Amino acid sequence: MKQNERDRFFLLVGLAILAVSSICGYVGYRLFDRAPVPLVSYGNPVGGSFRLVNGADGSVLDTDFRGRWMLIYFGYTHCPDTVCGATAKAMAEGVAALGRERSRLAVPIFITLDPMRDTAEDLRTYALRFGTQLTVMTGSPKMIQAVAKEYHAPYVRHEGENGDYTIDPATQIVIMSPTGRYEGTLPATATAGEITARMTQLMDAQARH
Repeated sequence: MKQNERDRFFLLVGLAILAVSSICGYVGYRLFDRAPVPLVSYGNPVGGSFRLVNGADGSVLDTDFRGRWMLIYFGYTHCPDTVCGATAKAMAEGVAALGRERSRLAVPIFITLDPMRDTAEDLRTYALRFGTQLTVMTGSPKMIQAVAKEYHAPYVRHEGENGDYTIDPATQIVIMSPTGRYEGTLPATATAGEITARMTQLMDAQARH
């Protein structure tokens, strides 16, 4: 076989492998998205397990945050800054104000309700607006719906003009303890100072026990 023929042969084989891989990957994604989403409440009235993707394109589980307080809010990057942006900023600043030691024990988490538009890269860029404290997450539409329901966050989509749409963001910030227990909520309109005060109260109570 001549050099040109060998090169053409290997090119065709490579293209065939790539095509098969793409098809398998797509089919796998569709099957995963249609499959039941196994989530566990751990006995919590609000909150529980999740398997999502963080802003670094890595899979993340709720158990990855054991030992830290979680402040979880559901919004999206196309949401007005006066709504979702204000909550993300307050969470980041509220945790930072806990001080060097305690801020390491709390993580503000922003989970998108708009996974079709909010890519991991979009979320990374969005998070940088609020410093280094905010952790951002996305996932398949089916997983996002399941997790949002688990954390009592709305998932109502309002159709607009020319294919545009809006989504109702969460009205509350859910607080989970370092052991994964539900510890109550704060309104999404809470200020950074109110968040710092609430987390200080919870951490002080934990330290006494």
